[in-house]
Amino acid sequence: MDKTNEVCSRIIGVLSSDRCPVCAMLYQDEFDSLCRWAGKSGEAYRDSEQRIHLVNSGGFCNYHFWQFQKISSHYGSANVCVDLLGKLLVMLNSGKYKRNLNILSAENTRKCPLCYELKQKEADYLKELVVVLEDDGVKTKYVSGCGVCMPHFIKLMDYSNDKSLLEFLFDTQITQIARIKSDAESFIRKMNPSSRWEQTKAEKKSWLLAIEKIVGRNGV
Repeated sequence: MDKTNEVCSRIIGVLSSDRCPVCAMLYQDEFDSLCRWAGKSGEAYRDSEQRIHLVNSGGFCNYHFWQFQKISSHYGSANVCVDLLGKLLVMLNSGKYKRNLNILSAENTRKCPLCYELKQKEADYLKELVVVLEDDGVKTKYVSGCGVCMPHFIKLMDYSNDKSLLEFLFDTQITQIARIKSDAESFIRKMNPSSRWEQTKAEKKSWLLAIEKIVGRNGV
């Protein structure tokens, strides 16, 4: 299976989940990549291409560094940080940054390789999502699911010039948001212990779906 067909299959497979399909795939990609980075965090991989790339990039962003720490061993984290701290010492000892410490800010010295990887994959997923939604059967599955979060909905508008598809996405987003809102309202109405047994499965998870629909997955 080539890359394009593999991406399309993943998208179709995740449409029935209770997640934004793009967020769901990026979440799994992020975890898989962090596991690979953690696996290469030992002393034996100090001269590996992956470790050198990480150090030259200035390390992970704040969010991904803390996620990496949760997966990696303390020794793995220490190994990676030793290399990064060594790079910082070289920069500080050079003296050329004393008059302009802003040059040392994360924005100027750190280009998180995982952020870059996920950004590239996000673009691929949005592009292929537009393609698979040309199929009426996929559209039906998309409508019944959670649909894309608002951040990805906004980005998705730039990936198609098909007026009918854009109208479908817009109308579906309204329908899905209204459905989640209604479930959340019912969830609140049934918050008293005597009424909680009446809460449906959709209502019980409405608060989580609402957060993701508004802002996307954690870290987007």
